[in-house]
Amino acid sequence: MKIVNTSYKGVPMEAYRCTRCRETILTEAQVSKFGNAFQQKKLKEKYIKRPIKIGHSYAVTFPRDIVSVFGLSSDKTKLDMRADVDNNKIEITVL
Repeated sequence: MKIVNTSYKGVPMEAYRCTRCRETILTEAQVSKFGNAFQQKKLKEKYIKRPIKIGHSYAVTFPRDIVSVFGLSSDKTKLDMRADVDNNKIEITVL
């Protein structure tokens, strides 16, 4: 087996290829890395959203592709929000 660089659906990846039969296989780590890269490719680099007022609070809606990739439609999904006032950022992490 030898490591080769290949691509699938436009996403580059590293895999192992047999030098005799030319069969290509991936390790679990390579599959995981490819899966993350493939999900990232589906997302836009940047989304611009405006907060909306709901009662006395404000909310931000998420685009469908973000909801799909991060599984936000599940009732069990929790989000951790942190404010970084010095850098004018709000960080949201999916738990």
